[in-house]
Amino acid sequence: MSRRAGVIGWTVALVTTGALALFGTEGDARWPWQAFDLAAAAAFLVLLVPQGRDWVGRQLARHPGLAVHVPLGLALYGMVAALLAGSHNWLNLLLWPVGAGLATVALGLDRTEEPSPVRLLVAAVAVAVVWGIWERGIQIAVPGGMHLSIGPLVALVLALFLFAVVHPLRSFDVDLDLTARQLGLAMAAVAILAVVAIPLGFAIGFLSFQSRWLGPLHGVLRLYGLILFVGLPEEMLFRGVIQEAFTRLWGPRTGLVLGAIVFGLLHLFKHISHPNWGYGLLATAAGLAYGWVYQRTGKLAAAAVTHGVVDWIWSMFLGA
Repeated sequence: MSRRAGVIGWTVALVTTGALALFGTEGDARWPWQAFDLAAAAAFLVLLVPQGRDWVGRQLARHPGLAVHVPLGLALYGMVAALLAGSHNWLNLLLWPVGAGLATVALGLDRTEEPSPVRLLVAAVAVAVVWGIWERGIQIAVPGGMHLSIGPLVALVLALFLFAVVHPLRSFDVDLDLTARQLGLAMAAVAILAVVAIPLGFAIGFLSFQSRWLGPLHGVLRLYGLILFVGLPEEMLFRGVIQEAFTRLWGPRTGLVLGAIVFGLLHLFKHISHPNWGYGLLATAAGLAYGWVYQRTGKLAAAAVTHGVVDWIWSMFLGA
């Protein structure tokens, strides 16, 4: 275990949790419901730290039943939070135990070997079900003016627990200790993608110049929030699990392409009720860039940097 990874991880966890506690009440985020989000965010951040995962792993070794109890406890946590906040969305309430339970069953309880690719794909879909639960009454503001609901935050904890502790995948390196070379590859991918995707985006009418620059502080906070709360979570799922599953089935090149295609397809309906093929096409191209960085570095954080910077450029200057 890298000492540097621990220092960086604990610094990010403490600083970010403190910032969320102090400034996360903007917009729709309100106490006491914000406390549910804050606790889930803190758990996510602690599980990014090697020592945090090691501690959870030791508890799991002493009490193997936690492999089932923790996912079900997370589902119950989300359901209770939603009910206390006055939610009447019964479909969402049903999805909590379905998503967490299916992910647990799909991976199984045998920790002696990594799950099969098919099991990984089923578990990824199940985690995505929890991710998609959005309770408007339980949101927290994250750096840069974005908001996250309880579903995505709990899904992050569930994913880290299952894929980094219970079944520690060799592909699931979430440590934040990037080297200069890894950062260089991440930024090289940004540059290459910009050369290809920006002209294409303008040609198909998806991109346009729309500056949303509100000053350096806002720009830095938004980049930080996009890397940590958008880029890293999506890379955990799409590259760390989905691309890896396809790679184990058909090799790294096919895994890269199929992972990018799945990433693009899931962006078709992200913001509108009918398919946005331009968005899907550009997301597929971006997925190829993120997947390439992941393959070259073996670090999900490196792919997250590429992902976060690309989203930052788009959201700050090239909104559709």
